[in-house]
Amino acid sequence: MKFTEFNLSDTLQAGLKDLRFEEPTPVQEKAIPQILNGKDLIGVAQTGTGKTGAFVIPIMEKILQSKREGVKALILSPTRELATQIDEQVFAIGYHAGISSATVIGGSDFSVQAKALKAGVDIIVATPGRLIDQNKVVSIDFSNLEYLVLDEADRMLDMGFLPDMKKIISWLPENRQTLLFSATMPPEIQKLASSIMKNPESIEIERSMPSQQVEQRSYFLKSDQKIPLVKGIFDELEWDSCIIFTSTKKGTDELQRLLKREGIKAASIHGDRSQDERNKALAAFKNNQVPVIVATDVLARGIDIKGVSIIVNYDVPNNSDDYVHRIGRTGRYDKSGIAITFVTRRDKSKFQSIASIKGNKIQQISAPGNFNDPSQFSWKDHFKDSGGGKSKKKDQKKDTRQSSDNERKKRPSRKKQVENQPQQTDSGRQKKQEQTREDVRKSDKRETGKKTARIDQEHKDQKSQKSEKKMEQKEKIVLPPVIEQAIERNKRARKPAKGIWGIIKSFIPKITK
Repeated sequence: MKFTEFNLSDTLQAGLKDLRFEEPTPVQEKAIPQILNGKDLIGVAQTGTGKTGAFVIPIMEKILQSKREGVKALILSPTRELATQIDEQVFAIGYHAGISSATVIGGSDFSVQAKALKAGVDIIVATPGRLIDQNKVVSIDFSNLEYLVLDEADRMLDMGFLPDMKKIISWLPENRQTLLFSATMPPEIQKLASSIMKNPESIEIERSMPSQQVEQRSYFLKSDQKIPLVKGIFDELEWDSCIIFTSTKKGTDELQRLLKREGIKAASIHGDRSQDERNKALAAFKNNQVPVIVATDVLARGIDIKGVSIIVNYDVPNNSDDYVHRIGRTGRYDKSGIAITFVTRRDKSKFQSIASIKGNKIQQISAPGNFNDPSQFSWKDHFKDSGGGKSKKKDQKKDTRQSSDNERKKRPSRKKQVENQPQQTDSGRQKKQEQTREDVRKSDKRETGKKTARIDQEHKDQKSQKSEKKMEQKEKIVLPPVIEQAIERNKRARKPAKGIWGIIKSFIPKITK
């Protein structure tokens, strides 16, 4: 089937031709006719299936036929990046048709967005939080709105946007066409759909499996082995660009710093970064200025990035759907790719649900503790070049290693050097050993004698110093004559008393007289 068979306006056909859109994807083929017929629609499809075109193309066709003024369509998206990408596609496809749009997302200039809303646009593409903030200031007129799209509805639910979504829907006219697209259909989304939609049609694209173009590997390892393994991956594989997914915003920044410390040029992107920082990081990655980008799942869905060679799940995703979305960033457009997942002990239960995806094949490898020791572990056993051969740089390293090995082979070994030395007889060797032991004993005896003499001399010096001090003290003390006579009488007594009591007793005979 061709896009020309949908009987779209010439201006839209021109935009599709500019983008080289010739044949619709399965979800587009099923959704576009239903939307053109005015039906509410629930579409269940994974990322990378062309969902954006499935609702953007028919909505723009119907806007061209509408005679209403003001905002005609509102598209809600969970992330700034996805909202920006949707708006870019609206602009590209609707360029010749003159359809206007505005993005209302966090991190961008609030006043510029407010100015665009006041001027009037046909389509608003927004994240829920910023749209609520703008409506407090601008009081957006939704009275002529005809189309509401909830894109990646399950993702918005995961991010806690359900209350915001309900609030925004309450502003809109009840007489509208509602389109809901989601990768999964949890009970909360089903309940929301039943409350806001009228007899919706449903289309479901069979749950997408990871592309056969993607080679999947998992490594069971310890946390401190992750960085060396990333370096090993980059050294051994041929690649152009790599996305490394982490589970937390803090972990994203920490990993970026660690990679830079290891000499790997990397950017990072997550929800706490300003929109300007996120745009610059994504643009640098898309333009090949930065070969590695570290990101949370904000980059896993909807974002169209061409030519990603490797996906690394630095942290195991929470569920199998997130895993499929992540590794779907590579192996696109008939190109091959590699998806690698690091699994620690605490991640095994989460990984088990991923490994059990029906028909999915993941090569599971246990990284040994000495895997970063080239002498004990061969990277080649685990990293087979998927890009048609090693780079020149790697060949040069290999040649250097081979030349150094040859040099070592040319040098005589230590054992051979010893063997080449003149040999001594057994008796001569024994005499020499005995003489050496005797010399050691004599040396020890001399040292012991010197040490003993030194200690004795120190003791003598200490004794002489003490006696001299006592003599000096005696010479200094001058006793009264009465005391001296008492001391003498005490000495002449049969049992002389000691100390001060002896002196006192010597005074008793003198007192009794």
